[in-house]
Amino acid sequence: MGPLLRHMYEAGVGSVGLLTILTLFAGLNLSVQSYATFERFGGQDFLGMFAGVGGVRELYPVMAAVVCGARIGANLAAALANMKISEQVEALEVMAIDPMRHLVAPRLWAVTLALPILCGYANVVGIGASYLGAVGQLGLDGGTFVSQLHEFVGLLDLGVGMFKGLIFGWLVALISCFHGYRALKKEGAEGVGVATNRAIVHGAVMCILLNLVISWVLYG
Repeated sequence: MGPLLRHMYEAGVGSVGLLTILTLFAGLNLSVQSYATFERFGGQDFLGMFAGVGGVRELYPVMAAVVCGARIGANLAAALANMKISEQVEALEVMAIDPMRHLVAPRLWAVTLALPILCGYANVVGIGASYLGAVGQLGLDGGTFVSQLHEFVGLLDLGVGMFKGLIFGWLVALISCFHGYRALKKEGAEGVGVATNRAIVHGAVMCILLNLVISWVLYG
């Protein structure tokens, strides 16, 4: 298995379990919380529309980016920081091997390609969880939920969610590689922790801000 596929596998498959659990609870919570609001004015039938639009356009892509991005970004930053501190990067340079091409590029492309897939997966799991919560727990009609979902959520919305995942993946990988590659040998093990912490925080904040910009451009 090549470096790109190996890093994609680690980033994607390694995040599926955590993403599944969190998206299940998020989808169920979205139905339960919104139902109480819609019930006040007799709008329970719009629950499918709200769960679909709110989840697919905003909640699930951002959740995949922040949660999985934090996990993936921490691994990337820690790995590169360890290589910098242990002089593995300098050893590659001595052997006339470009560290950016050999170490950074495969990780950057792997996360950029893996996160859109995770966003699409989160959409499916989240919508399924919202359906189970609305129909199984709250007693809404399943046909009404599906028809509302089909009417207000289209392939364009799913595509936008995956497009966000592509941008988020590139941003998370870029920030994580940047902080990991900047670690200094003199900082030792503390430098690994600092690089990892900065990668998680900066990646999450930038993904949320960028999501606001993308949503404003597309739907504002």
